[in-house]
Amino acid sequence: AYAARRNHDGGPDGKATTSLLSPAIRRRLVSEAEVAAAAVAAHGFAGAEKFVQEVCWRTYWVGWLQQRPEIWTRWQADVVRMEAMLAEDGKWQRRYHQALAGQTGIDCFDAWVAELQETGWLHNHVRMSFASIWCFTLRLPWQLGAAFFYRHLLDACPASNTLGWRWVVGLQTAGKTYLARADLIRDLSGGR
Repeated sequence: AYAARRNHDGGPDGKATTSLLSPAIRRRLVSEAEVAAAAVAAHGFAGAEKFVQEVCWRTYWVGWLQQRPEIWTRWQADVVRMEAMLAEDGKWQRRYHQALAGQTGIDCFDAWVAELQETGWLHNHVRMSFASIWCFTLRLPWQLGAAFFYRHLLDACPASNTLGWRWVVGLQTAGKTYLARADLIRDLSGGR
């Protein structure tokens, strides 16, 4: 049921709709090839196709970033520069600290902050919505949001994390952003 349920988030106490293997893949305890082969062996190619596609996307992004290391080093430099700038802009600093503390007044966002800090995990679809709210609603720089994720996620992968945030703001796919929608958040989280 992965293809049909993969975007649904049961929350920290709910039933997982993903493999939850990304921390093991990130730490190279298991390879992408091993995971894909096991899925195909267990479910056949037709049953495992969407899952294998997602594993391949991860591999693609890792290779993409390896070919463009300046993207990673630029992000690191941006984070240092922006963290220094926080002291100069009280309004920006206040929004940033409210976001980190889960005190924005946006219920789903604040709950996700707590979940991330308590568990080291957020569902992929939640990560996309979180990044969208961070950037387009709270008007905070994607670089600092990516740094927040990188510090807390058990599967914090330089490629998946950095390029995922760049995708949300339209840098990976020029002009195409990801905008969070309340109805989709409600439907994919079972209303929680």
